[in-house]
Amino acid sequence: MKNLVRLTLVLAVLLACVPLVSAADAPTVVGTWDAVSSTPNGEMPAVITIKQVDGALKAEIELEGEKRVVTDEKREGDVFRMKVQYEGGVYDVEAKITGDVLEGTWQGGGYSGTLKAKRRP
Repeated sequence: MKNLVRLTLVLAVLLACVPLVSAADAPTVVGTWDAVSSTPNGEMPAVITIKQVDGALKAEIELEGEKRVVTDEKREGDVFRMKVQYEGGVYDVEAKITGDVLEGTWQGGGYSGTLKAKRRP
């Protein structure tokens, strides 16, 4: 019985550490990113700033000289997701984080395209 209790305690400690290891190993998305999206009207540059605020990610996007409303920011492993309001629509953005590069896609309003961004030093 004592061995079963010890084994249970050891497993509980190991399982509690798994999220910490995963979070530590996941790439950070926090920073300022110079981005370019491919759109049906050509390339569209943007500046994306992502901060950690009270334990949650908060993104700001400046697109065509204006800050846009961003919601639902999430990082799951090496993937960052957010929703961006633009010209009356909501666009889903998903990008893989690889060091100082974000690469992914956006879609909304019947359109879709790619996104590439590089973190500023």
